[in-house]
Amino acid sequence: MIAKPTVTLLYNGKDCTKDFSKYLNSLSFTDFEDEQSDELNISLNDSDGYFSSLWYPDKGDKLTCSIDFDGTTFDCGTTTIDENTFDFTLSGDTATIKALATSTNFSVRTNQIKNHSGKTLRQIADEIGKRYGFTVLGEGGEEKVGSIVQKNESDIAFLKRVSKLYGYIFNIKNNYLSFIKIDSLISQDPLFTLDKTDCKNISLSDSVTKLYGKCRVQYFDSKSKSLKTYTAVGNTEITDTLNIYKKCNSLNEAVQIANSALKQGSKEITGNIEVSLPVKTTPPSAPLQERGINSLFMAGVNFNLTGIGRFEGTYHIKSSKRTIDSTGLRIQGEIQKC
Repeated sequence: MIAKPTVTLLYNGKDCTKDFSKYLNSLSFTDFEDEQSDELNISLNDSDGYFSSLWYPDKGDKLTCSIDFDGTTFDCGTTTIDENTFDFTLSGDTATIKALATSTNFSVRTNQIKNHSGKTLRQIADEIGKRYGFTVLGEGGEEKVGSIVQKNESDIAFLKRVSKLYGYIFNIKNNYLSFIKIDSLISQDPLFTLDKTDCKNISLSDSVTKLYGKCRVQYFDSKSKSLKTYTAVGNTEITDTLNIYKKCNSLNEAVQIANSALKQGSKEITGNIEVSLPVKTTPPSAPLQERGINSLFMAGVNFNLTGIGRFEGTYHIKSSKRTIDSTGLRIQGEIQKC
């Protein structure tokens, strides 16, 4: 017998699971590693008119969600209501709530003009985090960003751009501002193994259009008082060169940016996967106890994929999505080969 998923939902800290469950059509939560905020979507039957009147979900209110399945729990964290959509039809009314992990109450989305030159990534993160009450997580970030200006960018867009430029992944979740080195994520040990038989479907693309053999960056040489060029070399069999149009203040800065860009531009095998449920996976590292896939499959994790010929190997999860509806639970993910 296939286990049924259950959802626990808190509204502004109060348990509303019983009230919402009567009207729940579907729920989905997408966990992103970077680039955009984690997203919770809830579709509700509003034939009684509660959600369009007495129970109207106000923008800025908090939703805390967790998904239990097969003895394991996936914590979706706390999200902030961003948008409500209502469909009024003869067959029945529907309310859809969209909530994001990045709060809409902060002016963190407002465009700013500011010079951050000479600061480290950590100093910039601490400065912006302090401004909005975020706790900064992550190690490293001691690289100086050289000459860089935040011009008509929101603080979120600026942090993402600068972090990526220097080889970090940046995100805001549950009032935590975090950044982590991309290299450390990609090189971490696989957390679990999935075989082809454990999956409903796997779609992978092997493309050379995203590959670069070299990356070229200009930098200012203080000794000669002139612009010079640093070229990072990766796969010598690939002739395409990636040019970064940013003038760095030192050779060290150019090396960091060129090597980071070369690695980010070399994602050869990418695709999507959907897991068959239920699945019990055995983590390859002995200290970890056997746990269900619901608690393991999340953005930022590496796993082994077997039974697919030349595509076998270690993959990195860029985003994971859990969907609950009348058919049960679905777990899907966007992945790339390490």
